[in-house]
Amino acid sequence: KQMVGYNPASDAFLAANAGDAYPKALQYTAFTRGAHVKEHTEFETWGDEKGRQGVTQGGIKAEPGGPGFASVFSLGPRRGEPDRLYFAALSENATFLAPPREVFPNSTGTQLGGNLAPLSTGRWLVAYTAAEEDVLSNYLKTYWDDWGLPDAVREGGSRLAVLDASGRVLGGPVDISASGARFPVEINHLVERPGGIGWFAIDGPGASAGRLVQLRCARE
Repeated sequence: KQMVGYNPASDAFLAANAGDAYPKALQYTAFTRGAHVKEHTEFETWGDEKGRQGVTQGGIKAEPGGPGFASVFSLGPRRGEPDRLYFAALSENATFLAPPREVFPNSTGTQLGGNLAPLSTGRWLVAYTAAEEDVLSNYLKTYWDDWGLPDAVREGGSRLAVLDASGRVLGGPVDISASGARFPVEINHLVERPGGIGWFAIDGPGASAGRLVQLRCARE
């Protein structure tokens, strides 16, 4: 469960790693101007000290026009509960600007495989996969390239949402799976492109075919 982002404005790398023991937490560490910042920030989760722990996957991106970062990740608050999408804003020194926020606090379903891209100063586009029920029963599978999710979730669960700088949803989520523009779940490599964003997805674990998706979006 590793993530990394780089911000050229502050010449800082922000790395994150989630553990099942020592710590049982999602830990962010900064490397600023080539030097390791010894202090780090932790968001406490759960772990069984046998490989299973609460964080599944996420992403880190540089703050547009500023020195810091934003991150999303999915977390099952306790074993047996659906994974929820969280947002966090961090400084170039790996400190939380506010406690990580649950993006959809009123949801009873699952949000997995999230990543994000900046739209403009103070706005973020988040891509993730949603399901109405808990679909990730074996957390050890999150170390593999096949999490064992139902085909219906892979084919119909792709969502987009716009967040403000604090992680609040602006408007509501958009279902783009019906157009065939579904996301990869296990590795959501959302990238910025001129005039929009893009990603590449294969047609499921073990598939030999894939698709490149480009989405135009306004950044102001």
